[in-house]
This record gives sequence, C-alpha cells and structure tokens, in this order.
Amino acid sequence: MVVSLLTSLGEDVLVDVVSFLEPPDISRLAQTCKLLHRIASIRLVWVHASKSHVILRGFPFPEVPLDGIPTRELIAAAKRGFGLGRRWRSGMASLQTVYDISGFSGPDVRFISGHGGRLLAMISKSVWYVLSVWDISDGTRPRKVCEWGLRGGIFTGVMLNSDGQSPATIAVSLHLNEKQFVKILGLHHTDDHGYVLTQLYSVDTAMVPVTLAGDVLALGDSVSRTMIWNWKKGTHALLEHPPEDTMILQSNKCIQVVLVHQSILVARARSLHLFPFPHLTSPINAPPPVYQPIAHHSFGWVDGQCMKICPLLDTAVTTPNFDQGHIPIHPISILVRGEVDDPWASTTHNLELYTLYPNPEFSVDSTSTAPPYQFPPRLSHTVASLRGSLQCKAVLLGSLGTALWVQPRDHFESGLLADGQQLVELPNRSASCETLMAAVFPGSLSGAKATRGDQRSEAHLNEEGGKVTAVVGTKIYENQAGSSWSSIDYDEAGGRVALGSSFGPVQILYL
Repeated sequence: MVVSLLTSLGEDVLVDVVSFLEPPDISRLAQTCKLLHRIASIRLVWVHASKSHVILRGFPFPEVPLDGIPTRELIAAAKRGFGLGRRWRSGMASLQTVYDISGFSGPDVRFISGHGGRLLAMISKSVWYVLSVWDISDGTRPRKVCEWGLRGGIFTGVMLNSDGQSPATIAVSLHLNEKQFVKILGLHHTDDHGYVLTQLYSVDTAMVPVTLAGDVLALGDSVSRTMIWNWKKGTHALLEHPPEDTMILQSNKCIQVVLVHQSILVARARSLHLFPFPHLTSPINAPPPVYQPIAHHSFGWVDGQCMKICPLLDTAVTTPNFDQGHIPIHPISILVRGEVDDPWASTTHNLELYTLYPNPEFSVDSTSTAPPYQFPPRLSHTVASLRGSLQCKAVLLGSLGTALWVQPRDHFESGLLADGQQLVELPNRSASCETLMAAVFPGSLSGAKATRGDQRSEAHLNEEGGKVTAVVGTKIYENQAGSSWSSIDYDEAGGRVALGSSFGPVQILYL
C-alpha cells in the first residue's frame, strides 16, 4: 500500500521524500521495486542523507568535500558512518568483522589515505626491511599489490601522508651503506590496474619523519630539534628548544608534530612545545632559520601521546566565542598515557585527556606576544586502564572523540584493578592476553553509558577549577594468548583498526 502510494508520485517528489530518510531506510526502500531502486541510487539522495543523518549528527565520515567522493563511495560512507555512529552511542558491544593476513608478520602497519580506503602499508623485516602495500577492500581477501625496499637498507622511521590527494604517499628514513637518508615515495596506478611505489624526493639526514601533511614534512631527532620541510619547493626551517636536562640520558623522542592555527605543536617523550609557524624560505642546501618555542609544558615522561582537533567534544571549560579573520579556532585535545618506572606499583593507571584552548588575547595583526593557545593544557577527562609491559604503547584519538589503546595482560589472578574494577570492563578476560580497549569522550558519539558519576572524579578539579570526568573504557578485542601486538593504526571514519605483530598475523578489525 505504502509502496504503491510512493510510486504514484512524480520522480522529483520521490527524490525529495527519499532524501529525508535515514540510510538504512533508503536501502530497504531500494529493495521494494525497480523505480524506488533507481530513485535510491541517485547521488542527490545520498548527499542529503550524508549531510542530515551522518555529518550533522557528528557521526564518522571522511574529512573530504562531498564533491570529491564518487557516488558509490559516498553511498558506502553514508551507510557505514550512520551504522558506526549508532554502534558508538550504544557502547560498541562487538566487532562487525575480523580479517587476518596470515603467513605475514607486520611489526608496523598503517592505513593509506585516499585510494578509496582500500590500501594498507606494512613494514616487515626478513633479510632487510621491506615496505609492502596491500589491498584490503571489503569482501575480498587481502592481497599484496606492490612493495619497495633497498637491499641492505634498515628503516628507522615511516610516516604516511594524511592528505590522500597528495602525490607524496610515504616518507621513509633509513640507514644504507653507513649513510642516512629520508626518501619520499609516491604510490601510483599502473596500466595493468596494479600499483607501484616511486621515489619523488631524497635528502641526506639522520632525522626521522614524524608528520607528512600534503607538501609539508616534519622530521625530528631524539633531543630537541625538529625540521619542517616543504619537499616540493625544497625549502625548510628548524624548530629548536633548549634540552630539558643534559644530565638525563634517556631519549626525548619526537612523538608527534601538528600544524595548528598560526603555529606548530611538537610533542616529545617528556615535553610539549608550541612554535610560531615558520617561513619556509631557506633552500635545503643552505642553513635554515631557527625558531624558538613561544610556550611549553611537560606531562612528565609519557609512553604514548596523541594530539587531535576534536571540534565536537564537550569541554569542562567554555571556550571563548571568537575567531581570527572569520576562521574558527578549535581547541586541541591531547590524550596522554604516562610512563611508569614500576608498572606493578599501583593497581590502576589513568589515561588522561587534556584540552589546549585558543587564546582570546592572540591576534595576528597586533604586536602582542600572547601565543595562539593558552598554556598549560587543562585536564578534563580520565580513563582507567592497567599498568604493564607493552610493545605497542601508542594511544590513538579520533577527531570525534573516540580513543583506542592496547591494555597489557593481567599478571595477577585477581587482576590489577582490585580497588577500581568498575572503571574498566574486563569480562571473562584471559590473564595471558593483551586487550584492545576503546573509549568515547563526551561529544557527538557518547551515549548514556559513556561516562559515569564517579564520586572521586566528580570531586576532582583541575588546576583551573574545572571538573575532571571519568570515562569508562570498553573491551573491543582480545589478542591471542601469549602473543603481543607491536603496532596499531585507526581509521575513525572507516571504522577500522589495524594491528601488527612481530610474531603473528596482521589483523584488520571492522567496528
């Protein structure tokens, strides 16, 4: 009856009606008859559905213009984003699919931006190091499409471009014949529908790539120097801060470099520095201009740290409503996993989310010395976890406030949460398994159970007087007994997690 009534309407009216439906309803309607199937395949229908039911709700969706997404991929992204949003809000109780790439150990795995989200990079070592690219398209068996390596070369760092439209795909630093290089590689289609990695740029340096964003490459050493290069123009500048403590021999590894409003954030193992955005004018073969930090902070020693702009997260302190030149400036969220000298010294261990707010006193046109962001960062949320030894210490934060991390195996029969068991979900957990954990910070994807009114958390205030909220972590997946993950990557918009292991299969999880 309803279908007959719909088909009696004109096509223009049908398009308008179907455009207001949620993605699952559009898919069900397309199965009723040929006319509605054709209407439900029109691009305009899915553009409206993507905007209304995915993007405006703050559900996961690729951060690219809609015009740049082919219709088939747009439909898939709308369906996937709507389903992911619903599952995150309901607690992400189970995985959709798990794929193993058996017979191949990948100690380091990374999703490749662009290319329809089909490709994964793996770094492995046999006789020498090899970078391979795999097609992991949905519904197909993963297959290797190309590889790159230099005989005798030892990789010291690999970074993938966050811009899927850039010709530069991967930056690799390596040792070869007692020399050190950084090479930028481009991934291209071949005439036989395959792929090939070709060298676009090479330079002699001992630094390792930390960030690759379009034409800008950031490299860091293990002490205090960060180089910013425009590889296409061949220009660079140096960011340098005074060493934290020359008596400390432990490496101050560069963890992340983020290009933010009029500035650059450099996160290291025991420091966070804000630098002015440099003018990249000096050619590579000339001494670069040196920039000093304009603000800094330390979280102490950290095992893992991830900085992200999360515009839809709720924050403990209201951000001033202002902009610079009509460009909104969003706070920066910083997820920190602190280092501990004795991993079994205490039962619980918190991951902490800090917020770095825009500074209302900053102005590009004024002579004010105020930095673009207010230091120090403010603690806003905590997530209880376990202490323990890990190969994979990274913490990952998505732009919509979802977080993933690996939790160590429990070495005690009663677990390490004797006085905090309600904060972390550990049902039927094997004592010999690592666990992939997830959390959702308050925002567009948080449901009713994402946070709880823990009395200790409600009573705890940060230094600025803001309330610190406890967020509950949830178990997503359990590792094989006795094995350890060595790397992790996360595609929030695609709802995918890649887990690498030095002695075991690479695993692709679909949330």
